[in-house]
Amino acid sequence: MIFVTNADGRATFVSREWIECTGQSLEDAVGFGWTKVVHPDDRETARMIVANAIQTQSPFSLRYRLLSREGQYMWVAAGAIPSFGPPDQTFLGFLGSITRIPEDEVMDLPADGSVGQFVLARGRPTPGSPLELTADLLLMVHSLVATAGVARLRPIIEEALHVVGVELAQAEQSGHDPTQLH
Repeated sequence: MIFVTNADGRATFVSREWIECTGQSLEDAVGFGWTKVVHPDDRETARMIVANAIQTQSPFSLRYRLLSREGQYMWVAAGAIPSFGPPDQTFLGFLGSITRIPEDEVMDLPADGSVGQFVLARGRPTPGSPLELTADLLLMVHSLVATAGVARLRPIIEEALHVVGVELAQAEQSGHDPTQLH
């Protein structure tokens, strides 16, 4: 699942997979509406991690429980990287992904997260539009490049992520179905 936020951390786009997984409409998820499907015990942790990431304009990773369409909570790993643009590398918000974590990998762990690093979640990208899949794969590449310590590739990948995030947000704002973007 892919998401885009503005500089205030308000969701401006969630992929169709979010809607299919949670049953929450785009209209209900945007802004901070997405927090309504976060487990009540995990909301404060999620809020603090995201607020810290916004303040420091840093990547973040977060593990929490999300309410499914069927009314069951599932563990997910979310992570995002900041997006910067003109003028003067202004902080625009975040582009991130959310991946379901198999139950046997989390057991009874509490919600948790970190700021300063996007940690690659296990699993495969969630099928979606070609643009959403591109964002998911670029986020994975960003994480792998950071782990490998190849710093000169990061700006290139971050620029590509920025362009993909802008395209996803513009498609949503213009009323185009992002799952139909090619």
